[in-house]
Amino acid sequence: MVLICRDMQISRTFYQELFDLTIELEIEGLTTFIGGISLWDRAFASGLLYKGAEISKPPERPAQEIYFETDEIDEFFSRITSRGVKLLHPIEKTPWQQRTVRFFDPDENLIEVGESMEEVIRRIAREGHTPEEVADLTFMPIEIIRAVLTQELSQ
Repeated sequence: MVLICRDMQISRTFYQELFDLTIELEIEGLTTFIGGISLWDRAFASGLLYKGAEISKPPERPAQEIYFETDEIDEFFSRITSRGVKLLHPIEKTPWQQRTVRFFDPDENLIEVGESMEEVIRRIAREGHTPEEVADLTFMPIEIIRAVLTQELSQ
């Protein structure tokens, strides 16, 4: 995945600090992080992709988003709000009980960060629900629920 950036330093810092990404390669106009996300400088990309034509600004309602998972959604939410990151919405719960937050990077790309489904299963079980109830609430197969909860007990 390649994201086109107005300011490489700002975008590089944003992704490194929020997601603890490590730079794999950095050359003029391009930064690649371990894990597959790359940043291209807007002027560099414009010259390569559009023969110098200006890249249009992101749409008001992007048709795609970048997705990450965490087992510490509340801690992550505190990190982004303390930095003044522009939110689409604060933490919300999906119909399958996953807690997610959506926000924008410095170039208005939409990012979603959600609890891993394993954490969702563990959280609901900690609330006192049976494995069958967890399966009903999360829409996940009971075999997965049992495997996650068995793994939790063995740790």
